[in-house]
Amino acid sequence: MMKKTFAALGAGLGLAVAGMVTGCASVTADGEDGFVPLFNGRDLSGWEGATNTYCVTSEGYLTCTQTDGQGESGAKNLWTDRDYANFTIRFDVKLPPNANNGLGIRTKPNGWCSREGMELQLLDDWGDAYNGSNKLVDVHYTGSIYGVVPPARKVNGESYLNKPGEWNTVEVTADGPRIVFVLNGTTIVDADVSKYSTDGTVPADGIKRPGLHNTTGRIHWCGHGHNIFWRNIRIKELP
Repeated sequence: MMKKTFAALGAGLGLAVAGMVTGCASVTADGEDGFVPLFNGRDLSGWEGATNTYCVTSEGYLTCTQTDGQGESGAKNLWTDRDYANFTIRFDVKLPPNANNGLGIRTKPNGWCSREGMELQLLDDWGDAYNGSNKLVDVHYTGSIYGVVPPARKVNGESYLNKPGEWNTVEVTADGPRIVFVLNGTTIVDADVSKYSTDGTVPADGIKRPGLHNTTGRIHWCGHGHNIFWRNIRIKELP
């Protein structure tokens, strides 16, 4: 009887452990069918580029460091080791004061994301470096398709971004020319980039963006040497 009890407990424990492992591996425990981890929380497997200025913290977060330990700036990009075309990517991100980074998509390795592909801005919208006399144009704040499409703001004009040091949840969908950016549960960009030119005339900022209509490419983190933190990075590829 006791042996059967221990066996049952062991089997139950085995199922529980297996369930935890399966949930971690497939990211389906909370109903996110089809999503897979893009970052394993242990190392930079699956990523290329600035692997000396990005690292994994003891908590299992991805972060961008100030330097590579040899005096080189952390203002470099980290990108996936394969291309992605249509997808939804989800992640949590925490920014320190005045932090600046970006999610580059459909860009070649080491490409200039905001021109040779597309960059979705990640910025401390509250920072004094980007407000007051330093105020940016609206297409440069968090969630913007950098230089092309501005993010929506609250009725009072404030950003939907949480204050520095707080986690934010982000979901970005790239489905053909349609780009959707959801920040903390609110859609702040829903745009068809085919309506915008690559020659700098629409919008009329004079900057050529030859990669704006790319259909595939690498996913980048666009470093500027700030200690931003990411966790729970996962992706679901779309047809």
